[in-house]
Amino acid sequence: MQSILDFQAAVLSTTGYGLALTAVITMFWLRNRDERAFLYFCAAGASVSLGGVFSLLPVGLPPWPQLAFNNLLWMLFHPLALCGVRHLNGKKPRVWQSLLLVAAGMAAYLQAGPADMGRRTIAVCLVYLIAWLLAARELWPGRTRIAGAGRKMALAVCLLYALLSLTRLVHAGWAGEVYDADAMRFSMLASLGMHWLSFGFILCALYICYERALERTQHQASHDGLTNLLNQRRFRELAEAACRRAWREREPLALLLLDVDHFKSINDRHGHQFGDLVLQQLAACLRAEARGDDIVGRYGGEEFVMLLPRAGLRDAHAAAQRIMRAVDALRPQPAAAAPPLRISVSIGVASTSQQPYDDLSSLFRAADSQLYRAKRNGRNRIELAEGQYAVGNFSRA
Repeated sequence: MQSILDFQAAVLSTTGYGLALTAVITMFWLRNRDERAFLYFCAAGASVSLGGVFSLLPVGLPPWPQLAFNNLLWMLFHPLALCGVRHLNGKKPRVWQSLLLVAAGMAAYLQAGPADMGRRTIAVCLVYLIAWLLAARELWPGRTRIAGAGRKMALAVCLLYALLSLTRLVHAGWAGEVYDADAMRFSMLASLGMHWLSFGFILCALYICYERALERTQHQASHDGLTNLLNQRRFRELAEAACRRAWREREPLALLLLDVDHFKSINDRHGHQFGDLVLQQLAACLRAEARGDDIVGRYGGEEFVMLLPRAGLRDAHAAAQRIMRAVDALRPQPAAAAPPLRISVSIGVASTSQQPYDDLSSLFRAADSQLYRAKRNGRNRIELAEGQYAVGNFSRA
């Protein structure tokens, strides 16, 4: 009766899975060619899959050249996967160094010759060990830009691959030149494990790319395309959650509503492209002035909004004054020969510190009322909601 651990059947099935997965990655790359990591993973998957195919099907070569050719294809998978990981990490893939690693491994493999299986195994496993340790280094926490569950799974596969390569290398040194039946069985099982780890790593890489694509899609759905601030829908979601938390914990909360003064005339005189530049610079200014837990969004047109958790009226007024000073320092330039333009904003402020509000909408209406009041009173100023001057004298800029 045939063993269920038939090596050729297992390699054939794994090769089939690898070819199917390589085809999927190829389609992903064809649809998103900006993600060049897909290209390296396509080449890596094709390399290891073709190595499996040629190990099972005759290609007209003598046994020793065909064995060397198969191992070259299997060996190429590892540095190509490393190049893909480096690209995912925002680094330039070291293609030539990777090819030199393969060349050194193949030189040692050929020098060992067909009779010395132990030295041949040591040569290829050294390449595997170096490549996967370098890949694990790229995925190590604190050294990588890659986030999410995919990175953790890929790191685990890299470490397992490095461990299996080291185990097989040590075993090859112990087994010597000619493998007996037990050593051959271990070598075949280890090779099969490497096939499955290669398949698993390509899956992890695909999942990392999926996580990144999903993150980009979610970012596009929740952020304004021009200013990269939160859009109105996402701002309201986060702001309502912050309001519920503030009311539950009895903490103050403030809302600032900002509007660029005379923005229509800026567009009419200098063009919409310059108007977009003004909005982008103002958005950058708001991001720079915001605290870590402040919520900043573009509410529509030239109107911006900022929610300040744990901020009373004094804190909100101080924040508005900082924003006014920062905006006053902006000098967008309409054209190369034109003088820089000075812009200003009007700000309406409302806070729950001394006047309760039922919900976010009522807080927003109070700030909106003060914004219109600032515009009626001459623009380039801060207006605070009436009835909130319990202590102190809040000057209006």
